[in-house]
Amino acid sequence: MRQADVVVIGSGAFGAAAAFALARRGGRRVALVDRHPLGSQTSPRAAGLAAQVRSTDVMTRLAQRAVQLLVHFTEDTGQPLELAQPGSIKVARTAEDAAILESEASRGERLGLETTVISGDEAHRRNPFLQPVGIVAAMHTPSDIYFEPAQVALGYATAAGALGVALLPNTTVTRVDVRDGAVRGVETDQGRIEAPVVLDAAGAWARRLAEESGIRVPMVPTRHQLFITEPIEGVHPLLPITRIMDASVYVRPCWGGLMLGGYESEPLQVDMGSVPPDFSIADTPLDISVLHARADAVRAQLPIFQDPSVRIRVHRGGIPTMTPDGKHIVGPLPGARGFFVASGCNVAGLSIAPAIGEQLAHWIVDGAPTEDLSSMSITRFGPEWDDEERLRAAASWQYWHFYSYQRA
Repeated sequence: MRQADVVVIGSGAFGAAAAFALARRGGRRVALVDRHPLGSQTSPRAAGLAAQVRSTDVMTRLAQRAVQLLVHFTEDTGQPLELAQPGSIKVARTAEDAAILESEASRGERLGLETTVISGDEAHRRNPFLQPVGIVAAMHTPSDIYFEPAQVALGYATAAGALGVALLPNTTVTRVDVRDGAVRGVETDQGRIEAPVVLDAAGAWARRLAEESGIRVPMVPTRHQLFITEPIEGVHPLLPITRIMDASVYVRPCWGGLMLGGYESEPLQVDMGSVPPDFSIADTPLDISVLHARADAVRAQLPIFQDPSVRIRVHRGGIPTMTPDGKHIVGPLPGARGFFVASGCNVAGLSIAPAIGEQLAHWIVDGAPTEDLSSMSITRFGPEWDDEERLRAAASWQYWHFYSYQRA
């Protein structure tokens, strides 16, 4: 392909969802380019959780829309998606976190999510593996979902291809050509593609790609890990997703066992400029001791993970991208007309990607999104974030406080 109206770089959830949404709008030649096989990097290694109550009203509305799109994923795309809607329980073990839950529950109720604050005993009734000891309060969101993460990005990419999007896997974009303040196209290892619009959704590589065009995207690729146990008696698909705030731990049913993931105070941050050219997310070094420590931190509430008969079936990890304020970076890049970015997933990109992709399609085709996404604009970051040490420290803090953002 030598000419397109839009080139989308990266076939993870953000990029694939945007390519599909653009294809559904019609009337534009779209190319979806990835240096790896389609949908093969961080997205399929995610947890597949969709929490709808977010830190702001606009983020909550986007998360609600994303859940609607995921529930109707097969109907819309023709592609399979294993999904369950058991709701979720978010647990506070401190008075400080209980106050955050009260605020979140109010937002959720106001926006139609029927969120309620429940007791530890009620949380235990809903999830028998969760013990009430030490629980100050919990929030129940009945419509939250989880899903098979490996099916989302690949499903969107496949559906986009069926609608006419040119799928170009194993094609590395080396530079976005920006001249006279506007995008002219992209250079790849397979040749040049002329295009007036480019979306940088390259995941862990997004910052490096933008910097090739002289634009700094303040985010830090950061490792995230989880494990999945062998089947456990009593686990069924409709057990609610469970999150414990101060321990930064989440648990959900998976393949008859339980998935446990968590956030650490000093996460591994990856400089994508120093990895080998053939680096793949599958090459990310993992450390199971991090997850053992997270399981130990919730042993009173989730003693099942201390049972020696419970064995780990899968240990995996990816490299999501963290921003210094914990919010996504979505929209046009200043000084380069036609250059858009979708980055800073902050370990919550896969679940909101359907809505972000939809908004980007509106932005590219109609000139503006239907939601006010100004809070996600890259222009919110000043020159102080050019300080790499400061950026990394802030991104690390956001990672560790993923469930307690209101403490900032």
